[in-house]
Amino acid sequence: MIRLFFFLFTVCFLLSACTTAPKGPENAVNLTAQLEKVGEVHQWQMRGKIAFRQGKEAASLNLVWKNDSGDFDFRLTNFLGVSLVNLNVTQQQSVLEADGETYVDALPEPLIYQITGMVIPVESLLSWVKGLPLDGDKFTLTELGLVNTLESYCQGCRNWQVAYGNYGSVELDDGTSVWLPHSITLTQNETSDMPKTQLKIKIYQWTL
Repeated sequence: MIRLFFFLFTVCFLLSACTTAPKGPENAVNLTAQLEKVGEVHQWQMRGKIAFRQGKEAASLNLVWKNDSGDFDFRLTNFLGVSLVNLNVTQQQSVLEADGETYVDALPEPLIYQITGMVIPVESLLSWVKGLPLDGDKFTLTELGLVNTLESYCQGCRNWQVAYGNYGSVELDDGTSVWLPHSITLTQNETSDMPKTQLKIKIYQWTL
């Protein structure tokens, strides 16, 4: 198994931002309307940083993630802007480029596991990064009615826990706006065959 961490520049796990964290809503949000609006967001792009920690291994990289109704391009770069990992997923196939090699599979999860050793529920994550729980997920709310924490119970999700922070208002094409998280932490507790895994995503910019 090729480990992503072997060729990534290992740095401190704590993420720091060069931009001010967005302020959340001043008044309570209508949860039903919020989730309906988030569920209608199928085309988006996020820019930020992502930090991985699995056992004693850790890395932090810049992230650009473009999604178009499930087809997406996920790119990780170092602080110089050099692309280290590029994952392109369509309905036909998934292609991952890393360390000068190209890997192809029908689904993205086997590729990610082959390179990083981590089991990442990619399909679920496309909803979770927006603060949108899936059927069967258990979640709590902030005092103002936005999703605060989430615990997955979907088949194949392996009991991921998600925590959200720094919601910001992001404008939609129709001139309205929706609240999207700018800080996301995903945790999978240690199992008999895998150490504790944690992903921290800090989003500097959402584009819808």
